[in-house]
Amino acid sequence: MEKTEKIWNRKFILLFITNLLVLAAFYASIPIIPIYCQEIGITGSKIGIVLTAMSVATILFRPVAGYLLNNFNRYHVYLLFLALFCLSFPSFIAFPLFGALIVIRLYMGAVYSVCDSATMTLASDVLPVTKITEGISRFAFTVSIGMAVGPYVGIQVQNNMSSKASFLTIFGITVVALICVACCRIRYPKVERKKFALKDTIHVSALPFMFNMMFLMIPYGAVIAYSSILAQEKGLTPFLPYFYICLVAGMLTSKLSTQKMIDAAKHRVLVYISLVILIITMASYLFLSTGVHMLVAGYFFGLGYGILQPLFQSFVTGTTPAPKRGVANATYMLSYDVGIGIGSLLMGCLQETIGLPTGFALTDIAYVIGGIIYIIHVDGYYRPSSEPNSETTLIGANWKIKKAIIATISDATTAISNALRTHRKFLEP
Repeated sequence: MEKTEKIWNRKFILLFITNLLVLAAFYASIPIIPIYCQEIGITGSKIGIVLTAMSVATILFRPVAGYLLNNFNRYHVYLLFLALFCLSFPSFIAFPLFGALIVIRLYMGAVYSVCDSATMTLASDVLPVTKITEGISRFAFTVSIGMAVGPYVGIQVQNNMSSKASFLTIFGITVVALICVACCRIRYPKVERKKFALKDTIHVSALPFMFNMMFLMIPYGAVIAYSSILAQEKGLTPFLPYFYICLVAGMLTSKLSTQKMIDAAKHRVLVYISLVILIITMASYLFLSTGVHMLVAGYFFGLGYGILQPLFQSFVTGTTPAPKRGVANATYMLSYDVGIGIGSLLMGCLQETIGLPTGFALTDIAYVIGGIIYIIHVDGYYRPSSEPNSETTLIGANWKIKKAIIATISDATTAISNALRTHRKFLEP
């Protein structure tokens, strides 16, 4: 496989554009699906089920994705699954039924789990060895921008044309992405295939980052999936497209202002700053009543995630040797699947009980839990793979993962239970 000493080489740029388009397409579908469901008579918690179905499939298929990427030609695997991913969007138009939508979302989850894991792995493979961490922190910015630009495009087309036009537009975006990656032509040496074993499909060293990011993505799933419905309830629908513009602006600001700190490994202060910003932003939804408030919330929401997402992706890549990056990225990306899935399902339930503004504010609990995990475990766990003993350090630290997971699940369950009980009492006459 050809190597270059530049981060922004031809193949990296093509993969950057491809990933941006794929993520934009994927996240464009999330806010338009709830509105589309309402149009065809699906409401309430059923919307949450449709949205969450994809997360279930992605979680189940991620281990297979890691195996495929480590045991077959990664480039060919990505081409095949991206082509399959393109076909999911016209299916929404062809089969407008509750059961059919669940099946489509399950199909999307299976193929997207491979696409999502593959691009980070391919990008790291075309980067110079000495600049992998820097390059991936830049490449991971496609996640942040795609998450913001996609919903803006989807909502704009849906509001000004129709839901069907939105799905066709997203389909067109994925086709362009497929053309871009087809022009990339990455060559890999022949891979010695191993038998599929479940224990080899999870990269243990990526679990702390996955578990930490899972909690941080719960509020993101809630906001991206239900902002369109919240805007309808508050009479702020005209401001919704600009909410996503502000989201992009916040992410661009974070990129321009923090990249040097990320390159200099000043991670701790960035995590703390982003968590404070996000906690205040989500709490402010309790008082949401104006379009200006919604736009400001979008900006700071983008600012916080524009810091966190590239940062955690660089943690994973920086602690993983090249042969294991496929399975490591697949393991880490479970955090997005589980977190966004929980956020979507949770808001589907809370919408009918305590309402979306209070539900959004309650997701601050997830930030607090994520912050605790980072402080007590992940902050001391991260060691770049360039250090000679980094793998030994990580493996030696693995026993701590179980303790952190058990303790955090217990704390999370108690906190969420108490919060929901308090709000129910408050709402009772």
